[in-house]
Amino acid sequence: MSRNYPSLIGVDEAGRGSLIGDIVIAAISIKPSDIERLVELGVRDSKKLNPHKRAYLYTILKKWPFSVYSIQPADIDKYNISMLEEYAVYEVLKNLARIIGREFTGSRIVIDKFGPTRILSSKLRDLGFKGEFIVAEKADMNYIEVAAASIIAKYIRDRRIQVLKSIYGFEGSGYPSDPRTIDWVRRALNQGLKPPIIRYSWSTIADMGFRVEKKNVRIIHKTLDEYLEKGIKGENRIY
Repeated sequence: MSRNYPSLIGVDEAGRGSLIGDIVIAAISIKPSDIERLVELGVRDSKKLNPHKRAYLYTILKKWPFSVYSIQPADIDKYNISMLEEYAVYEVLKNLARIIGREFTGSRIVIDKFGPTRILSSKLRDLGFKGEFIVAEKADMNYIEVAAASIIAKYIRDRRIQVLKSIYGFEGSGYPSDPRTIDWVRRALNQGLKPPIIRYSWSTIADMGFRVEKKNVRIIHKTLDEYLEKGIKGENRIY
C-alpha cells in the first residue's frame, strides 16, 4: 500500500466558507515511514485541534517539504471558487515538485475534495507525475498527510486573520455564522467603506441589504500582503 510510494503528498485548504480573508491551500510531502511518528504526535484533522495544539504541530510539520498558496477575496469575487482552488492546488503541487524532485513522479497525492477537478490530472501529467492521484471527501480524517496539510493551512490562515484584525479591527471569527463578524461588516458598509478583506460576492452581503459598487465607496488601509511583505510571505515557501 502506501509503503510502495517514495512520498505521500497531502493537500487541504482553510477558509473556504469564510466571509472575510483569503483561502489558504497547503500541500505537504511526507515519507511512508513518517506516518507512525505523526500519529504519535497527535496529527489529525485541524478542526479537531485547538489553536495551541495546531501551533505546536506547525512548528514540527514545517520541517517537512511543504508549499502554501493564498487566494485573495478580490479574486474570489471575480472567479468561480472551485476553479480558483483547482489552480491553487496545481500551484502548490508544482512548487512541491520542485522541492522534492524526482520523488514527485511516483508519489501518492491525496486531496481533500473541494469541488470538480476538471484539469488537475492532466496538468499533473505535464509535471511528470505518474503516481496515484486521489480526491476524497473527509480525506483530512482518513489520510495523515492530508491532516498535516490541514494543520498547516489552518495555522497560517489563522495568523493572517490575526493580522487583519490588528489592521482593520474586525470582530469575530470572520465566518458568516458569527454575529460579531456580521455586525462589524454591517457597520463598515454603513459607513461607506469597502475593506478589501471582505468577499462581497457572498450572498451574506446581499442578505444584509447591501449592494456594493465600486463608486460611492472608498478603499481603506493597505492590503494584507503589503503588511506581510517581510513577514509571513517570506517564511517556509509561502507564495
